[in-house]
Amino acid sequence: MSEYEVKLAVPATTRQGLLRELSEGDVETVALHAIYFDTPGASLSSRHVSLRVRREGDEWVQTLKGPGDSTLDRFEDNVPLGPASSHKAPPRADLSRHIDARAAEAIRSVANTLRPVFEVKVERRVRRIESGGSVVELAFDEGELLAQGRKAAVCELELELLEGDRQELLMLARRWRMQWDLWLSTSSKAQRGQRLAAGELFDEPFHARPPVLARKKPTRGEFLGAVLDACLQQVLANAGEVAAGSRADEHIHQLRVGLRRLRTALRELPALRDAGQAVEPALLGVFRALGEWRDRSHVLRAIEPKIEAAGGRPVRFPDGFHQDRDPAAMVHAPTFQDALLRLLSLAETVRQDDRKGTRAMVSARLDRLHRQVCEDGARFTKLAEDRQHRVRKRLKRLRYLGEFVAPLYPDKAVERYMKALKPAQDALGEYNDEVMAASFYRELDQSEARFAVDLLEARRPSQARACRKALERLADARPFWR
Repeated sequence: MSEYEVKLAVPATTRQGLLRELSEGDVETVALHAIYFDTPGASLSSRHVSLRVRREGDEWVQTLKGPGDSTLDRFEDNVPLGPASSHKAPPRADLSRHIDARAAEAIRSVANTLRPVFEVKVERRVRRIESGGSVVELAFDEGELLAQGRKAAVCELELELLEGDRQELLMLARRWRMQWDLWLSTSSKAQRGQRLAAGELFDEPFHARPPVLARKKPTRGEFLGAVLDACLQQVLANAGEVAAGSRADEHIHQLRVGLRRLRTALRELPALRDAGQAVEPALLGVFRALGEWRDRSHVLRAIEPKIEAAGGRPVRFPDGFHQDRDPAAMVHAPTFQDALLRLLSLAETVRQDDRKGTRAMVSARLDRLHRQVCEDGARFTKLAEDRQHRVRKRLKRLRYLGEFVAPLYPDKAVERYMKALKPAQDALGEYNDEVMAASFYRELDQSEARFAVDLLEARRPSQARACRKALERLADARPFWR
């Protein structure tokens, strides 16, 4: 069984209003008590699979869940365990109960040595809505996670498509999100419970993954849908952690990487360009705001120690230099959240494109980016600063577009080209970081900052030459798409 749902975090400021609107329809309230199980080695959670035994009213049900075919998809296998009255204690989980083919594949080779890891106790208010011939279930969960003597609050709204069109569910999600200032969260109760049991506040940063394609010659729709899924998974996972309060540099960095990859897809893939223009301002606004946060953090963490190691005295940065803005507020921004829901809708729309010619659609753009980067690379040391920065942006787009289309080509050819591209990206990244740091130091009226500016400016010519050489080597690499 496949489950398609949107999960939205509910802030305390709008909780009461949301509950009032939810209660305007026919609402059923049920107490849910779930116990989640895993092996001692966390074999299930490491596969992104969860197993629970849950009391739903007067019944116990065992459920296995795992990744589905798209960003909001999950497979789900439910096994009724009988009336709660027939069990003096919660029943033990047993993997052998799951005989569905997809469930069996997800737990293949997992030992049936299960132990309880955490519990979830929530009150669920459920209302069904019919919209455009589709049926959507709204479930507001409020309660807590419990593990190892620790607790974490649960307050979220889930919209699950019971039957009909996924676009209807996404339209409803946009309306409820906008009205009650909600934000997307892709972190499941299972993920949060595992984290609580481990004593961790946030999930690990989500790194970029290649598009998942079922075949080497996909239709354009299959390719575009897979690319959007890969980008959105990275953006949503890291945005969810930032929205929940993480200020970790790596969460913010990986969110920016995901946004750059997403913006590359929307800009460089013709079928996505029109939709990309509509959401670009919202994506770019968050990308730039988080970029300033990342850049200032990088100065304190990476550049300042270099200055001191070269003999400079510590620089006195003004109060609020780094933490004068809240990353969570940036991610909560209504325009940004609405853009993400629009893009989830776009991913469903583009899957319907059954035309062939995916390689041809991308190869011309790869050729153009490769040529532009190599031509400017040959004269990199003579370019103005803004043109040098443009080379770096084009190089990143070349890399990401190459990664998107890589599954369609022989692995060795892709690997050779990407291996040649990486030194250029590293060199331009280091060069850009020091140019950015020098601009920050210039703003400070301190003798210590003057030393930093002089040092960074003295390093600049040699670093520019290193960038040019790396780009010249890339020009000698054989493009894998030709």
